[in-house]
Amino acid sequence: MTSRAGFAATVLGMVLLAELAITNLAFTADSEFVYLFGHRINVVCAARQRLGLPCPTCGFTRGFVMTAHGRVTEAWKLSPAGPLAAGGIFGMGLALLIFAALERRSHPAQLAKVKRWLQNGALAYGGIATLIWICSWISVVTNLSRTKG
Repeated sequence: MTSRAGFAATVLGMVLLAELAITNLAFTADSEFVYLFGHRINVVCAARQRLGLPCPTCGFTRGFVMTAHGRVTEAWKLSPAGPLAAGGIFGMGLALLIFAALERRSHPAQLAKVKRWLQNGALAYGGIATLIWICSWISVVTNLSRTKG
């Protein structure tokens, strides 16, 4: 069964989409905290506590959860990393399901082109998302430094 065409891509695509669905069902978030089944998770950024500056991942979990609930604009303001990760997971999940369907029906030459396109697209998305994430963090730190100094 696991050697059938498209099996691995189908399973992985479904797991990625299930991750977003489970996040939506189990977690909620506001601008300060994440909640698991309504109970606040009391985790505070150690870098922000010790240094007074947010780390590059500050706001990631809250933004990811908010994006899973459709609050993308609010999540983006916290940290673009959350919405970018959620968008990447959603996009890759769908792409893998489409790839699995094509794998069962396409010729090897066509499939190779689609696979190359997916790989290049994933690399480009990852690179651009990382650049946006790091630039936004630098912007936050720079703005904090200006307001303090």
